[in-house]
Amino acid sequence: MARNQFGGTASDVAEDVNGARVPGAMGTVWDGPDDMAFQITDLTDLNGLALGQLVADEQGMVPAFYGPDGVEVLWVDFGGGRVAITPVDVGIRLKAHVEDTASDPHRDRAYADETFLRLDDAGWVAQPNNQATAKGITVPPGWGEFWRPKREAAKAGAATASVAVLGGSAAVGFYASDLWAKSWPGALATDLQTDNGDGGSGFVSALFSASGIAGNDASAINQWTASGNLVAQTGTWAIGGYEYGPGWGYVYASAPGASLTFTVRGTTVDLFTLSGPTASSWTYSIDGAAAVSITDTVTSGPTVRRGTISGLSAGTHTVKLTHTGTAGKYLSVLGVSGSNLSGVVVNNFGRKNAVSRDYTTPGRLGWNGGPSYPADLILYALSPDDVTNGVSVDDWAATVRQQLVNVRDGGTATGATDVVFVLPHIGREDNRDFRYQDFVDRTYALANSFEAAVVNFWNLGRNSWNYWNSLGYWGNPAAPGTAGTDSVLLSDAGHSYMAGVLSALLKS
Repeated sequence: MARNQFGGTASDVAEDVNGARVPGAMGTVWDGPDDMAFQITDLTDLNGLALGQLVADEQGMVPAFYGPDGVEVLWVDFGGGRVAITPVDVGIRLKAHVEDTASDPHRDRAYADETFLRLDDAGWVAQPNNQATAKGITVPPGWGEFWRPKREAAKAGAATASVAVLGGSAAVGFYASDLWAKSWPGALATDLQTDNGDGGSGFVSALFSASGIAGNDASAINQWTASGNLVAQTGTWAIGGYEYGPGWGYVYASAPGASLTFTVRGTTVDLFTLSGPTASSWTYSIDGAAAVSITDTVTSGPTVRRGTISGLSAGTHTVKLTHTGTAGKYLSVLGVSGSNLSGVVVNNFGRKNAVSRDYTTPGRLGWNGGPSYPADLILYALSPDDVTNGVSVDDWAATVRQQLVNVRDGGTATGATDVVFVLPHIGREDNRDFRYQDFVDRTYALANSFEAAVVNFWNLGRNSWNYWNSLGYWGNPAAPGTAGTDSVLLSDAGHSYMAGVLSALLKS
């Protein structure tokens, strides 16, 4: 603590027993008025030079001096008995404290900052994309107790802080121009990694491929394929029927020569495949190097295989997996991940049209932020498909609870994972049954149970499709990235807005 200033005022005089001023008098300084007090010699002048004791000036006045660190009252004696003397800089120190220009000795501001999330600290007054975001966000006291220390350790280069994104088509990136850089999970990853270190590209699902996306999105698939956004494939691949492993699932090929090529970033690469009764031999090659042969062990039932290649150079790598077995034997690929030893990594486990139960089937429950592929932070984005497919809100809530309990308490987990519920803008997707408000209500109840934060983009969007349409936030399936009139999926601007709001919270 700092020394306080005493003396030097019109009321600070050296007096004898009769009350007369005594010019040049020698005074002593004490820590109390009684006989048990100790004499104080730790005194300095205004230049910081030691005094030892006080000497009155030629007018009999007590000169200005500094007492010991943190002392608020002293007793001086010039022959007339001990007289209390108090600091003269109290008003200055109070003004500095109120105006936040001084230190925080009794930690009242520190306590407030640690206990309550301030909007200016969270960046919400910065208004991402020039839209106010001070509403629609609920953050309970103490939220971030696991995420923030890991994020700071990642920033210091001492650990990897992992984020798991769960959700449907918008989490995949529909209809952004670039599924990796322009989707809200991708833009969020870039922002977090810029501030806290690059933990790698994270998990890339094999379903982020033309065969894995499939459906009625030919224009989007063509654009994403041309720009290198999708996992490149040769030969015939199909979506597998087993429900296992990270992400929503896998694609498989049964003909020799079929291949998938992933682009990932990191010094370590993990390969996720699914073996079974008809597992095939296959190879992997990194950056065009000689292929490494793998013969999967045939298993009686589906088994997730994770192979790790470490010691790679920093940066981006191409990883090619090729079927080399006999026809009719299956190479089943879940995905490939890239990671570094420190920084933030965002694993996108989203899948087009995914619903909540897709994450809780027995073969998947341990993954996607669970003990088989854990995370420090879960971003659980409600999928509009749960709402529009007629799933009851009770069933939905029970399924979400099952997923999050497994994240918090599955295997050897001890609950050290923070949760953010992301409520997307439902747009016009709810117009048939108008049930979305029931899912919103249950989300807040789940958030209370799991001490989770909630970011309600439906609320932030004024519950109005027209409002976000006026901002160009809705997507265009014919020209991904541009503004369109999709009922619920986003343009680049819409994804950017979501990423901006979530980033402000996660960097707070």
